[in-house]
Amino acid sequence: MNIFIIIVSVLLVAIIAGLLYLAWCGLFASITVEERDEGPFLLVYKKHTGDYKNIGPVLDDVYHTLRDKHDLTTTRGFGLYYDNPQLVEKANLRSLGGCIVDGLTPEELHSRYPGVKKSFGVATFPSSLSVAAEFPYRGTVSVILGVFRVYPRLHAWMKKYKRRSVPVMEIYDTPNRKVTYLAAVGVPDSIYENLLNQGT
Repeated sequence: MNIFIIIVSVLLVAIIAGLLYLAWCGLFASITVEERDEGPFLLVYKKHTGDYKNIGPVLDDVYHTLRDKHDLTTTRGFGLYYDNPQLVEKANLRSLGGCIVDGLTPEELHSRYPGVKKSFGVATFPSSLSVAAEFPYRGTVSVILGVFRVYPRLHAWMKKYKRRSVPVMEIYDTPNRKVTYLAAVGVPDSIYENLLNQGT
């Protein structure tokens, strides 16, 4: 067989495989933006300052510390992103990263796992009317695709319906393989500031 044909065939297979993988990660997923009530969420988290793409180790640290040191297993991680990367220098971007603890009140968490509060910020994110969208979650590639596919639609919807600008929470739901994007427009600015002040 002609070497040129072999090379072209290999390239075509690689391109098709790449497109199939990206499709699986959400490249062509439909996106619906809607307004709905979400929360409350019990958050265990750390603060992060810097490029948002570097928040992954923060989430991993909280998850593994809860699991390995406190015997507390969680299934949902989150990132709460305060600043617009188009307006704020990467080095100054503010965010929170950690886990959502289901089935416990803050008091129960402190009682059963007293060491958690010494290591991390712990707070309840209140129930709120939120602008929401969902996207497939297949790992890091899905998160990257979501930045380019979900955020423009989320912000366009908020601009169209005149919703105020607030930090956006991404909830990484491993069992259900989805990322939920929430702009909790009903949460007062003071709540967002308190979360930053309480974080470690």
